[in-house]
Amino acid sequence: MAVSNCKYSDWLQKYTFDNCKLNRKEYGEFLTNYIKGEHDGFVLNLNGAWGTGKTEFLRRLYSHLISEGHPTVYIDAWESDFSEIPLSVVASELINQLSTINQNIGAEFDKVSEYLGKVLKGSFIGGAGLLAKHLTGDSAAGIEAAKALFEASPEDFISSVKTNHEEQVEAIKSIRQELELLAEVLERNHSKSLPVIVLIDELDRCRPNYAIEMLEVIKHFFTTKNFVFVVATDTTQLQESIKSVYGSNFDSNTYLKRFFNREAKLAEPNLEHYLSLHDFSFIEFSGKVEIYPIIESDLHKTIAKYIEWISKAYELSLRDIDQLIDKLKACLRNAFSIYEVIDKVQVMNIFSLLIALVEFDTDHKQFIKRAHNTPEIEGGYLNNFTLSNDYDSDVRFSDLYELNMLCSVMHDVAFENYGCQKVESVYGTHSYVNEKNALDYNGATRETFTKISNAFSRFSDNSVSKVWLWQDYRKVVTLAGNID
Repeated sequence: MAVSNCKYSDWLQKYTFDNCKLNRKEYGEFLTNYIKGEHDGFVLNLNGAWGTGKTEFLRRLYSHLISEGHPTVYIDAWESDFSEIPLSVVASELINQLSTINQNIGAEFDKVSEYLGKVLKGSFIGGAGLLAKHLTGDSAAGIEAAKALFEASPEDFISSVKTNHEEQVEAIKSIRQELELLAEVLERNHSKSLPVIVLIDELDRCRPNYAIEMLEVIKHFFTTKNFVFVVATDTTQLQESIKSVYGSNFDSNTYLKRFFNREAKLAEPNLEHYLSLHDFSFIEFSGKVEIYPIIESDLHKTIAKYIEWISKAYELSLRDIDQLIDKLKACLRNAFSIYEVIDKVQVMNIFSLLIALVEFDTDHKQFIKRAHNTPEIEGGYLNNFTLSNDYDSDVRFSDLYELNMLCSVMHDVAFENYGCQKVESVYGTHSYVNEKNALDYNGATRETFTKISNAFSRFSDNSVSKVWLWQDYRKVVTLAGNID
């Protein structure tokens, strides 16, 4: 029977490991089996760099755990970043979401809520002076506000602070005990599988102080039997946030380890699978926008392969790749609109267009310097590598880059004409341009050279076609750069 009584019921169909574009089902199921075997108060750091799909993965993990009968809570820490009290955020989400999953369990939270109230009350009294000083520069204003709320005289205020501190210590112990009992009730009376699993997302996007306080809250208040926390972070970024609070020489790596029992790295995405699920056929542009060079069996596979290589060369994250694809589509639509205005087929080197998009976004000097007679073929990539096993082993990304950049600008060449030299501008596929010809390249790159030359030959009539060169790519890419 389908589960619907949870806060994010729409995720149960939208976010599953079966429809994961990054092909992470196996890892998701492995991680599920791992964490649901922990029952003694466990905090796992799910470490993944920015843009690797942590949120998508965590939402799928949520759906998977709910479907397996585990009480599961999802908290977007960044959404609550405006709050000054992470304890209230975790507590309220825990109570509200578990109450949603088990509609008749509300009364079971009464004691937990009572103890949380004591802790929050004590936190307010003790922290009122610091909070007011932070906001107004006057700590006395905060202390007076607390006194007005709780007691009338300074002596009674001090007594209240002392009493509430003692209550806090006892309340923390009681919270853990009550949560442990609550987990048992969920299993015994509501047929739920233990442990209760709490997923914390976007912690590395929060203010440094808030992120640290959130970890403190999880560690001191909620690490108890039959509760598992999975905290998704870009751990490197989180370490930098901690250093911004405690100083650049602070050992943030060791500091973080005190909060986490274990760390799991989010597996690198399967780009080939991810890109195969996109539609790069662009049938709607057929006959109006001519795309070359096609190095695979069709346009879709060619573009997917180019994006895969370029992503590897420029170390693009998933978010970078998604932006690249969106901007590519915007550029092609722009080319189509030009066709409709001037009635000329727009002939575009898709590899060069993709490179232009990446170089613009990464502020590569080649993007600006490349121009007529200046192909700028040196060092445009961050990571050079041998192309996939589908191609000759001695073909490197730099070869493909060099070839397409040579062919994306015009070159001034001297021709002999009846004993006189005449300088003409030509495309960069001629054997005497930069002393390169097809024989200078290997395998797939040599084949690409031929396909580029064929494209130039097919569309040599300027009255019916427009072959794009670097200034055209630069212009449309600069426009697309406004899409973020």
